[in-house]
Amino acid sequence: MIGIILFSYVFIFLLSPKDITDYTIADTVHWGETKNRLMLKTAYEYNSKEELQAFPKVLGDWNGYDFRYDESVYRALKADILLSRTYEKKNGSYIWIDIINSKVGDSFHNQKICLAGWDINNESISEFRIADPPNPFTKLYAKRLDYSKKNQSQIMVYWFMFKKVGSEDSVTMIRITTPVISNESNAFDSIKDFIENELFHTMYKQSDTETLTVSEDIINKYGNTGMAAMALALLIPAGLVFTGIRRKE
Repeated sequence: MIGIILFSYVFIFLLSPKDITDYTIADTVHWGETKNRLMLKTAYEYNSKEELQAFPKVLGDWNGYDFRYDESVYRALKADILLSRTYEKKNGSYIWIDIINSKVGDSFHNQKICLAGWDINNESISEFRIADPPNPFTKLYAKRLDYSKKNQSQIMVYWFMFKKVGSEDSVTMIRITTPVISNESNAFDSIKDFIENELFHTMYKQSDTETLTVSEDIINKYGNTGMAAMALALLIPAGLVFTGIRRKE
């Protein structure tokens, strides 16, 4: 069993991007990775208050201005960094975005808690196309909540970001909300337009489909010596697996 685990770790490491420590995971949960994860590079350091405040207020046809919640909200969130902003278009569409960075798990409570007094009409996972093939990172997944009370309806989508390797333990949540003016389809299309056409390309660096893997980088730097070292790194755990099989026989 140890041999299989070691072999898997070495194999995955050799095939991973050489600059994997620069990557961030975007996912629908904040406590681990799911099948919805997306690996990407951020254009901003979201655990830096200065960089977050510098986030553009003009994104294409969307113009933004900051707002603040009641102070009780900030005390409850216990967030280290929080940016809240409204973005509007001339056609009347508008969304609210919250970028929350924190090392405190309580900051990322179930979003339904924030909707006390509202009826949750639908809970689902939304898909956003943020690149085209052959780029391997083409889809961003986010949780979606449709909710209403009396004559008001809104749609919220949100996802989380955290480092995969060599990171601090801070997590960032991106939350986008818009009111339903005419119907849910048009409201969601407004969010989709904002994320796919403006927000994503501002928040994240474009993934390079030709990024070298760790193994390719080793070969480029060390040639045959590097190849021999990688072969040895794979043969040792493979030998442990083989030895274990022989013992069972």
